[in-house]
Amino acid sequence: MSAVATEERGLDGEGEAALDIGMLLDSVARSFAGPAVEGGAWSRALDLGLPLLCESPDMGRFEDGLRVLIELGRAGSGIPLAESISLNIALPGFAPQGSRVAIAFGETGDIGAGRAEFADGHVSARLRLVDGAREADHILLFDGEGRRAGLVRRDSPGVTVAPVAALVDGLCDLRLEAVALERTHDLAEGVAPLLWTMRLALCARALGAALRGFDAVVDYARIRRQFGQAIGSFQAVQHKLADGRIRLDASRLMLLAAARGQDAAAPHWQMLAASAVGFAGAALRRVALETQHCFGAIGFAEEHEAPGLFRRVHGDTARLGGATRAAAALGAVLVDDGASALESLLAPAHDPAMRFRARFRDWLAENWTLSDRTALAARPFEERDWDLDFAARLGRDGWTTLSWPENAGGMAATAFELLAFIEEMQLADAPGHAMICPCRIIAPEIIAHGSERLKRELLPLIRAGRVTGCLGYSEPEAGSDLASLRTRARRDGDEYRIDGQKIWTTDGQRASHMILAARTDPDARRAGISLFILPMDTPGISVRPMTGLHGHVFCSIFFDDVRIPAAYRLGEEGQGWAILSNALANERITMGAFVSRLAVVLGRIIDAIRDDAVLRADRAIVQRIGELAASLMAGRELAMASLRMMDDGVPPLVEAAAAKIHASELAQAICEAGLDLLGGQALLGADAPDAPADGLVEEILRLSIMYVVGGGSNEIQRTLIAMRGLGLGG
Repeated sequence: MSAVATEERGLDGEGEAALDIGMLLDSVARSFAGPAVEGGAWSRALDLGLPLLCESPDMGRFEDGLRVLIELGRAGSGIPLAESISLNIALPGFAPQGSRVAIAFGETGDIGAGRAEFADGHVSARLRLVDGAREADHILLFDGEGRRAGLVRRDSPGVTVAPVAALVDGLCDLRLEAVALERTHDLAEGVAPLLWTMRLALCARALGAALRGFDAVVDYARIRRQFGQAIGSFQAVQHKLADGRIRLDASRLMLLAAARGQDAAAPHWQMLAASAVGFAGAALRRVALETQHCFGAIGFAEEHEAPGLFRRVHGDTARLGGATRAAAALGAVLVDDGASALESLLAPAHDPAMRFRARFRDWLAENWTLSDRTALAARPFEERDWDLDFAARLGRDGWTTLSWPENAGGMAATAFELLAFIEEMQLADAPGHAMICPCRIIAPEIIAHGSERLKRELLPLIRAGRVTGCLGYSEPEAGSDLASLRTRARRDGDEYRIDGQKIWTTDGQRASHMILAARTDPDARRAGISLFILPMDTPGISVRPMTGLHGHVFCSIFFDDVRIPAAYRLGEEGQGWAILSNALANERITMGAFVSRLAVVLGRIIDAIRDDAVLRADRAIVQRIGELAASLMAGRELAMASLRMMDDGVPPLVEAAAAKIHASELAQAICEAGLDLLGGQALLGADAPDAPADGLVEEILRLSIMYVVGGGSNEIQRTLIAMRGLGLGG
């Protein structure tokens, strides 16, 4: 490395280079800021030692390389660093150090891109879509089968490079007439490892360009005024940009996850790469389009930076087969290998809850037997999520205290352990719904904010699995806008008198207690809300059950002069909104579990397709499966990001909203695809004989509506992302 690069990367006591990725990214941002002249840009890259990235373990991991490429994408630089990094990983030492290399994949990368023929130490070819060939020092080519790589000097006799008109600069036609090969290399695994590495690298650079354009248009939306106000205050603009934020976050998470898989030599890293490219390729192009739309005419002028970023995003994501080919490759593996391949794709490289998961799985094997599952399946559908005897077993062995802190006698489970608990319950078809609200929401808030009386009376019962719960939040005119709730709680000595109504209350007809949000100050919005723990057998409560589209009961609940001890209030008067926000954060863990549930549905659909020769041979079906799997992987990454923040003690307000939006709308997409791919049979429910996918398609389709609307509708969540995450609006 150069002296400048070595100094910026730092040296350890042994004098070996130790990559400081943060410092390197800062150096890249400074060195490539402003308009870049690409000839000089490569010299700056050499000064920083960028072409040596990923050449050896001490020169950084592939994940580090992608982070640098993202930064270069932000700067709009098209230097051939993606090629250098990819070669350093897949063919280390093959090209001369510091050489600018153009890679001509031919038809192994793009349809109609031509083929190369190797013979007697020479190569002849007619190749298209070769990026950077005009400025390159060397050109890397492959034989027609992609089993052998060859390197030639660009200035060798017989090499003709012709730039072509294209959306992006730098693409060339390449003609070689019996050009001497400088060196060759047999590829034991074919060209695929290099091809997937290069696809990830190009997507990372496109991500940087998309991020730069997105940041610029968000700034623009804050200041550009129309109709007397900033355009960022218009909901249509807010929601466009909120969707952009979700796509960018998911793309970044997936690309880096695929790079980590490659760094760890994970057996399925190419599946991870296919899912990342399949999702990000389409998502980044959509962000680039929406960025142009929000800029309007000002971003249409070539003198603005937006067109150049638009070109970069499209140029880097369309090459080498683009998102469609990646999704098709992923779908082919999944359809060939079945649901087990999907499980491998979604399995985290490192499960933070592995020991906990194994311990709980062993407990379930002993305490939720085949006979238990058979008996539960014989019940009416609407009763299969509720089993008080099983709740008592969980309480007997302490599982009801997962969310409790240690100083209250609880397990103090991490967010990932709570997720593992829910996932294992789902895999075992165990009925855990009866304990979700009291154990994960009510008990932690009683411990943190409850009176001594409330703790004394309720915590032992919750621990024993004898308390069931429901949430008293939504009202006829206060659904997602909970701050507008009108149920009143008036202080009367040592009691409160409650009047009002709650709607859409799940389990309201069978819960023993409700966590109730009521207004104690009629003149304040959020500051006028308090929370109470309300026994559902209190006089004055009327419950009107209704059957929801998802097949279970939810209720309208009326309060007519209901009297409750003041000791049943959580915290101080007016503190309810802050407590409620924390309770909702605990509830969001179910988003991660819902993604796991969707994986089961998609896995069943995949197995049904695999068992049908006609469906299995349909390319369009295979590609659609790949697209859904890639989007499912995006959902998992978004959910995991929220959980990591929760474990770090940071409320994932924006991140959880993004995970909720993506998962709920993906549920609809998967189930609608199930209807398209499996036909009318997918309408059959779980109790119908030979129902494909075990009837889950129609069941989860019905349930998905609740996930889109419940917990704050997706429209409200998009507004939240725009306002809290992007600083738009009031």
